[in-house]
This record gives sequence, structure tokens and C-alpha cells, in this order.
Amino acid sequence: MRYDYSARLRDDVSSAVQTAFKTAGIVNITVVAEQVRVRNLAENVALEDIEHLVLQAAQLIGAAIEFDGLSNGLALLEDGRADDHGERSSTPLDLAYPISIQ
Repeated sequence: MRYDYSARLRDDVSSAVQTAFKTAGIVNITVVAEQVRVRNLAENVALEDIEHLVLQAAQLIGAAIEFDGLSNGLALLEDGRADDHGERSSTPLDLAYPISIQ
């Protein structure tokens, strides 16, 4: 794990976490980390290192978190809309079945 991350990367993590929390009410650590990693490919930072930064940022603001490894195919776009392979969703949490958080 590196500790000398750029200010740009840290700002991007913070902004992405704030956006995810305001949009969905929950921060999906894996999805947010992957979005940040793709936007900062030139920095060559491992996904798990970015996930650690995202987790720290989410804990700092007291956000609810989840660790869904991109398995549902639903990811937030830059403008906060959800992309479900061409289908638009009104919110990132629209599911075809009921869920419960325990």
C-alpha cells in the first residue's frame, strides 16, 4: 500500500464519495473505487488501494457503505444517472425485487 497519493487522486476520491452518498444514500465501495481508478489511470494505483481510500472517505462522512463487487451491472455515470446496459433507471437503487438491510 502506498501512502504518497496525489492531491488530485484524493480530491477525486472525496468528490466521488460525496456524489455517491448524495445520489444513492449509500456508497458502494467497489463501484466508486473503480470509477476513480478509471479516471486516474495515469497514476497507476491498484484498485484495492483506491478502495481503501474510498472506505476511509465514506467513514469520514458517516455514509452507509456496501461492498458489491460490480455483480449487479449497475454503476453510476458521471452525471449521477444509473446505467443498466442501455436502460435508464430513476435511481441507482431501483431493483426488481425487495431487499432488506440487516
